[in-house]
Amino acid sequence: MYGAVIGSESSPSYTSLCFLKEMKRRNYHAYYLNIDKFACEIRDGGVTVTYAGKPLNKIDFFILRSIGSSLSAEKLEYRINLLHNIEKMGKLVVNPINAFMKARNKFVSLSILASKKIKVPETLITENEFLAYEFIKRNKKCVIKPLMGSRGIGSFLAEDPDIGFRMLSQLKEKGYTLYLQKYINKPNRDLRIIVVGDTIIGAIARESSYWKTNIYQGAKEIKIEVPKELEKLSITINKELGLYYSGIDIAEENNEYYILEVNASPLWHGFQRATGINPAVSIIDLIEKILKT
Repeated sequence: MYGAVIGSESSPSYTSLCFLKEMKRRNYHAYYLNIDKFACEIRDGGVTVTYAGKPLNKIDFFILRSIGSSLSAEKLEYRINLLHNIEKMGKLVVNPINAFMKARNKFVSLSILASKKIKVPETLITENEFLAYEFIKRNKKCVIKPLMGSRGIGSFLAEDPDIGFRMLSQLKEKGYTLYLQKYINKPNRDLRIIVVGDTIIGAIARESSYWKTNIYQGAKEIKIEVPKELEKLSITINKELGLYYSGIDIAEENNEYYILEVNASPLWHGFQRATGINPAVSIIDLIEKILKT
């Protein structure tokens, strides 16, 4: 079996290494492929995708971890279409690029979930700083986030609408879309649930006295049992977005749960420390099952 991890870093991240090590444990030929070394060539009535000038015929599946951040519109379009063409070659890509992009864009994924009557925080996306100002005034306390981002980097809390307005105006001047959410008054923690196929493989609470509860921001991870009301919901969310696996972030407020975001390429340092579970094992089990069907 031949498997590859696609990333945007010059060397594999911890999570990518988990996949590579698990593939090698199963005696696979395992490769780490940097997305900027692919190429597409149109010839003979079709599109050929190569990596560093070499064909991809031998690779049985690709695990997509990253297509890069802060990309120009042109580069983003190219990389999306590159992955579409790998899929058109009949290759399995996990997660599929369409599902990956739905999850990557927070507004798109939450819009889909909200249309299915799944609770999400009240959210605004706009290019108009005055509309954003009124949203902060109405909701009193808001989180302003990058539309596409992770680890809590670039997110900030706005409690004063005038200060928020000044910051949002600067973001607009730099060409950013304005993405705001009503703050969920969570009890100093949120939940991260890892779903693989139709199975929840584990969950943690991420606890912090700081309003950001990302592990990267210093939160402490604690293994928990998945609340029963979230078991079926988490699997449903994974399916609704067309994902094979995901990390789902959930906040609690007044005995209700709100989906904060869905990660199509979740990091799991803290999850693995708390639970002893390496999600790469279950994900590759699922890949083997898919390839056999």
